Amino acid sequence: MSLADSVGKCAAIATIGTFFAPVLICRDIIKAKSSKNADATPFVGGMAMSILMIKNGLLMNDPNIIPVNIFGFVLNLVYFLIFYTYTADTSPLFSLLTKVSLFTGVLWGYTSFEDETLIEHRFGVILTLLMLALIGSPLFSLNDIIKKKDASMLPFPMIASGIVVGSLWLIYGLLIDNIFIKVQNIAAIILCLIQLWLIYKYPKPESKKQN
Repeated sequence: MSLADSVGKCAAIATIGTFFAPVLICRDIIKAKSSKNADATPFVGGMAMSILMIKNGLLMNDPNIIPVNIFGFVLNLVYFLIFYTYTADTSPLFSLLTKVSLFTGVLWGYTSFEDETLIEHRFGVILTLLMLALIGSPLFSLNDIIKKKDASMLPFPMIASGIVVGSLWLIYGLLIDNIFIKVQNIAAIILCLIQLWLIYKYPKPESKKQN
């Protein structure tokens, strides 16, 4: 087994580990019996990205990508169902799910019509942009975080694990010299570090009192 294969398998295992990070978020939802202070975007987006990454793995013929994302889809589906169970008004939730499902279907269909010599490159660009949008989605509330001086809405378990996994995939990308894997994970690490800094800068109100 080559070094790249070894790192790729380690990155895949670590990625599977990060799929369990939302368990803590779901635990809080179940405990509060409400999804009011949580965001469904990571779960819905996680399902969509898993499906698209499976397609990317098929295009790249990369055995490290496909099984990981099948597992990721199943777990995100479970998290979504928990979120749904404790959501009072499900209309916005289903609206989000519908839009994301249609968008995902269009992109999957696109791969069937694109030139075979161009599809891997172009689909890689699309996935890079979508992944960064998903990872950086909590920053859409940056104004509220700074205004309230409270970053408790940011999912710390997912952010911290994202830095670790992003680093492993970056190393894998460097070893196999894949530009998309490198760019995706450099940007992902930067976005996660920004969110981690916000959590340190604006801790939960309880933490402030204890200090």
